[in-house]
Amino acid sequence: MAELELDQLVLRYCRQIIMQAMDHVRSSMREENLPAMKCRVAHPHVRKSKLNLTKAIDQVAEDMILEALQCKFAKLPGIKAYTVFSEELGIKTFPEGAAQDEADLVVFVDPIDGTEFVESLQGGWSLIAVYDRRINDVICAVAGDIFLDRLYWASLGGYPECLDFITHSWFRLDGGTAPKSCLAGARVNVLTTKVDRYRALSEQTDLLNAIREEDGRVNLSWGSNTIIQVAAGYADVAVEFAKGFATYDILSGLYIGLKTGLTVLDLNGKPISLKLDLDEIFATYRRDPTHPQRMPFIASKDPGLAQQVVKLLKRI
Repeated sequence: MAELELDQLVLRYCRQIIMQAMDHVRSSMREENLPAMKCRVAHPHVRKSKLNLTKAIDQVAEDMILEALQCKFAKLPGIKAYTVFSEELGIKTFPEGAAQDEADLVVFVDPIDGTEFVESLQGGWSLIAVYDRRINDVICAVAGDIFLDRLYWASLGGYPECLDFITHSWFRLDGGTAPKSCLAGARVNVLTTKVDRYRALSEQTDLLNAIREEDGRVNLSWGSNTIIQVAAGYADVAVEFAKGFATYDILSGLYIGLKTGLTVLDLNGKPISLKLDLDEIFATYRRDPTHPQRMPFIASKDPGLAQQVVKLLKRI
């Protein structure tokens, strides 16, 4: 089977799986289901606070995604094994008994990105990206906006697109019709959900002053969402400098953004590649699952805007 055909088949399955996960999360957050979620928090591989219901929903959503993957990917012609790297599960190769070095595909999964928002029904995303080890590249990625009910995707042989189920509209992602070339008046996505993140941002005075010109704005965002909003034209630039995102958090947005034509740079101003060092990513996780390999980045449609952010950032 040609790679183009494989990527479209994998994309179709991943879209189905993510839509199912989005529906499941929304129904899980209904008030009558919360007692069951509280009980689920006692599950052995829960590491977050027992007061955090979203950790339980993460686990339930991941279980559903894994079950669907095993059902769908068993139909892929020529693919005998695949490895899943997920925030909750860790690293596991399917089907049972298969060795990791036998896996042609690596599936990166974050069942719920932005878990702290899900409990209050404010937001959250379900993410999946599939990497083909044989060509050393991503072949498709899907990101589902759970409560806005939108599905974003990109693939090796297709256009990056979005389907909005609320407005029944479809559009291709192009980064917006008039991308900004400087920070003055820009809409800048940052992750500031915890106090340490706010403190780190507050120290970036040169960056903030540049955004402030012409009444620019700082948007609260998280994970792949930061980049996807730029790809859709809802923000001008996405910046993550304080900690970086794990591969399962960022790969979907990174791939969709790059397919859209965004410039995505590291903090030294170098383009970020999709050629992953899987051995190093896995080894880092296995050394300490609480500290996976993380990626800081700057993403914008206009290359000059991305470079401006690089120059303004203080190394903290």
